[in-house]
Amino acid sequence: MKEFYDFGKWKTKDHIASIGCGYGWWEVGLCLHYTAQNLALVDPVVQQEDIQDSIDYFTEKTGLIWNTEVELNPEKLQNKDQIWVFNAWHELEDRAAMLAKIKSALKEGGIIIIEEEISKVERLQHEGCGKDLFFEPEIINEFEQAGLKYIETKTKDEVAIYLKFRK
Repeated sequence: MKEFYDFGKWKTKDHIASIGCGYGWWEVGLCLHYTAQNLALVDPVVQQEDIQDSIDYFTEKTGLIWNTEVELNPEKLQNKDQIWVFNAWHELEDRAAMLAKIKSALKEGGIIIIEEEISKVERLQHEGCGKDLFFEPEIINEFEQAGLKYIETKTKDEVAIYLKFRK
């Protein structure tokens, strides 16, 4: 968690969205340890009881107090300081449309962080869903073509990286 926080460095007043968050497990853990003002979770499977279960689990395990306001599937994303996409970029069918939505949802100077498993030498498929994984330059090119500035890459582990872009 600290590694991701050090890469994103959000503030307690920040408004964050996570797209393709599933049940919001990672996001709840992150915002419990490193509070944000607002966390918008965007995924068709996410339900309030899932989020509350995650909050209950992490608060009991850590003794920390939950202080982040949560929105589930808001009708419109806007004025976000950061947007996160955890291991879901390869699953999106219309990435160009998603990039347009992300760009319009970010404040000027806002950050998007992609955590993604990648192909390195040959095209690989995601173990969980079987979809093709991208090469790092392919992801960077998509974001730059959408008018987002590439900032940096950080290796997460032997299969995944974090990429940071700015509006």
